[in-house]
Amino acid sequence: MKLIHSIAGKLPAWGRTAVIAALALPLAFASACSSGGDDDGPDTPVKTAPSTVKVASNTTRMPSGGVLSSEYEDSPEGSGIAQIVDNNNNSVFETPHASFAIHWTGYESSAVNCYSLTSAADAPECDPRSWSLYGSTDDQNWTLLDTRRDQAFAERKQKREFEFDNKMPYRYLKLEIEANNGGAVTRIAELTIRKISFDIDDLMGKASSFTETSSTPMGTMYANAARNYPTTDAMRARLANPNLEPDAEMYDMEWKEKGVDLYPTAGIPSPADVNQHAIGDCCMLAAFASMAYIYPDFIKSIITDNGDKTYTVAMFDPQGKPVEVTVSSKFMTWKGANNKTIEACTGKNNVACWSTVLEKAIMKWNLEYHVNDNVGGIATENVPPLFTGCGTTFAFGRGVLEPAELARAVKNCLLMGKLIVGGFNPGDIPFDDTKTVTLHAYTFMHSTDPSALCAVRNPWGGNPDQDAAKDGVANIPNNLDIAPLVDLRILEPGIAAEFGSGVSMPYTPPSFAPGMVLFRVSPELMRSGM
Repeated sequence: MKLIHSIAGKLPAWGRTAVIAALALPLAFASACSSGGDDDGPDTPVKTAPSTVKVASNTTRMPSGGVLSSEYEDSPEGSGIAQIVDNNNNSVFETPHASFAIHWTGYESSAVNCYSLTSAADAPECDPRSWSLYGSTDDQNWTLLDTRRDQAFAERKQKREFEFDNKMPYRYLKLEIEANNGGAVTRIAELTIRKISFDIDDLMGKASSFTETSSTPMGTMYANAARNYPTTDAMRARLANPNLEPDAEMYDMEWKEKGVDLYPTAGIPSPADVNQHAIGDCCMLAAFASMAYIYPDFIKSIITDNGDKTYTVAMFDPQGKPVEVTVSSKFMTWKGANNKTIEACTGKNNVACWSTVLEKAIMKWNLEYHVNDNVGGIATENVPPLFTGCGTTFAFGRGVLEPAELARAVKNCLLMGKLIVGGFNPGDIPFDDTKTVTLHAYTFMHSTDPSALCAVRNPWGGNPDQDAAKDGVANIPNNLDIAPLVDLRILEPGIAAEFGSGVSMPYTPPSFAPGMVLFRVSPELMRSGM
């Protein structure tokens, strides 16, 4: 500044003021504008938008009144954090970062379970792609509430809503955007965070086939066995003896020693580990896949590898009391010394795994309690209670739900942690590169397609005429061709709920190694639909 006045002092009076103002101008802006690169020439004045905004208590955009802030203070003027909650899809919040955080401090705590993001009007490369939402009670310790990876907005100004199960009130929330689609900036038109109801109380008038009973927590299907087969010490001893094998003759098969890889899919139980081959127990296997989809850690908790080629499974007797069933590593194959494939349930590539063990444990359980001596045709409601101890279930019959109601029933029940298995009638109706199969059970899941009602997985581990890498997953379209053909069986999770509170993410099949056997179902089974 001394140099400025030195130069100005040599000028006429009329020029001094202009020179001082002109030479001082860059210095006046230096602290307020974004800095350019070293070779960008003189600093250019850039006006930035405020990085915080107060949200009124009567808002419908956020869970309460409070303060919303962006991590960085470099949003262009007119594209600040206020634009993300202005209820205007034509305005945008913009930040020159691919990863950043948006913070919320509420005037009160709220148990939020839903949020939405709306894409900007242009530049898909600037859309957020991966992110995580966290909650905190003290602004120090954060709990992960929801994570999304590799998301895509199909349209400009598209609102996508994401729901998750959460019952804990949080005053502080943090949305961490972890990546965008490669753009130099990230743009978001709108953000909402709120609490919604996941109940389906208004649909329960259409429900039927309730299985809850006061006589046993295992449900009506186990009431007779609870009276007729109280568990004795002798029964427990037989159930614990791995050398006592279930009857294979009824399936025209025999037991053969096989190697076991309990968790072949990255060490975690996965629906991909449930592949039906020649036993007609599709309901059992669809229930297994639902358990793996929602409660993989629960499955690991109930299986003990004894280290001697035997496996002990924690189960419940018909009265709802714990029992342990130990099975060997012999599994069903067709009769004949040269047969190498397991015809019971396996993982991919004919590998015996957790699903093979659980299937055999149910067969052995029935040696003592005689509820389903032949598991071919076992009902869905008979399966999870053997592991969860809870037989409370209900059904929605074919055609009783409108398409939107079907989508809501599946979505909300999954978010509440309920297991869902269902089917179609009639068969041979095309949808999503496959066809419906009647007298056959499917696992119901969230869909990766936002336009679909939901997704289903075929326990065959594939669908005829469909890419085997899809692992039997198909989307139910939002129309009146398929939805009226669907029936659902919804099951409470029992003790599995200790290992999670529900699922909000679709199932994405893992990557399969080249040459793996992905789909192998006996022709007889495919014809029968079982």
